[in-house]
Amino acid sequence: MEEIIKNFETKIDALKSEVVSKTDYEALKNELEGIKETGATAEQLKSIEAQLKELKDSKIDSLNPKNELVKEIEENKETLKNIASGQRGEIEIKTLTTRASISGNTNAYVLPTIGQLGVKVRALYDVLPKIQISNRSNDNGVIKYHDWDEATTVRAAAMVAEGAIFPESTARFIERTISIRKIGDTLPVTEEFGEDSALASAELERFIDINVNTKVDDQLINGTGTGADLAGLLVSAPDYTPVASGISGANIKDLVRKMRTAIVKTRGSKYSPDIVVMNSDTFDRYYLAKDSQNQYLFDPVNGTIGGLAVVEDNNMPNNQLVVGDRRFATIYEKGGVVLSEGMVNAQFTSDSKTIKARKRMALLIREVDKTGFLHCTNVTTALTTLAS
Repeated sequence: MEEIIKNFETKIDALKSEVVSKTDYEALKNELEGIKETGATAEQLKSIEAQLKELKDSKIDSLNPKNELVKEIEENKETLKNIASGQRGEIEIKTLTTRASISGNTNAYVLPTIGQLGVKVRALYDVLPKIQISNRSNDNGVIKYHDWDEATTVRAAAMVAEGAIFPESTARFIERTISIRKIGDTLPVTEEFGEDSALASAELERFIDINVNTKVDDQLINGTGTGADLAGLLVSAPDYTPVASGISGANIKDLVRKMRTAIVKTRGSKYSPDIVVMNSDTFDRYYLAKDSQNQYLFDPVNGTIGGLAVVEDNNMPNNQLVVGDRRFATIYEKGGVVLSEGMVNAQFTSDSKTIKARKRMALLIREVDKTGFLHCTNVTTALTTLAS
């Protein structure tokens, strides 16, 4: 037992001359718990607990954040030398920030979601299914998937009589790819600005985080699928062609139900449309509208029109809407919004830095599943047609 105590005290003494992290401290605490179970005397435990407390009070980074900063400077000293000599460089700052492990990347600086007034509700993003991709996956920034080749597919399922030969379907897959896109922003600031006001520094990070997420929202709806753009909802969903139906006083509920029916009939029971996406102006035109029975078209209790949940996203163009089955639009993400801080050009000598934010993602609506969505390009015209 004395040998165990002596080895433990030696570890504490060795750390007194070094930078100590919380990880180091927690390891010692766990070792101390093990010593307690081996039958150490009360006097021995009191002595080593006092030594461990002294180490914590003087060295642990939670009480002395400069220790962690010193460690980071040491780890990045070569990069700092390059920056000081006028070369480009970037250092990811970890000290005094909230960290989270995203998709296996434990070094990602991810700003957590902030439930503050003024942060826009990211409607479509919030309702779509998401798949997290590991930052260490060997995908080379490309997602591979397979579509049915509808031109050669034969669905032959049929009733089979006793002793009869079974029908035979044919199917061929086409391999397709979709690229993971990057959305980013930078913001140069002075060191004094952040040092003199912790709140101001946090607001800067929040500002750039919102900038990136706002662009994400826009891309999910309006991305063209060309260049660096995502393939957004509007470029993926086929246009809806209204048909004269003789519906007296046709309203938004009639339109949504007609679009839903058109989707369901396209591929039998595969699709079950559950959302209708429109902007606030379009939605407001119908929020207080009533049918011939003086009933509101919009159900404020469960937030639906024609049984479909309303997604109010102001990136949608006015007087347009999309009806669809959200299960068939998947967001692939490599983590959240990652923030890092670094110095470029002459910022080192001018006491400045640059905050950089980026997010890597893709929106996948398979070619064969685009018919799970329909886009009404003009609500007013569509209602007129349905009423005729």
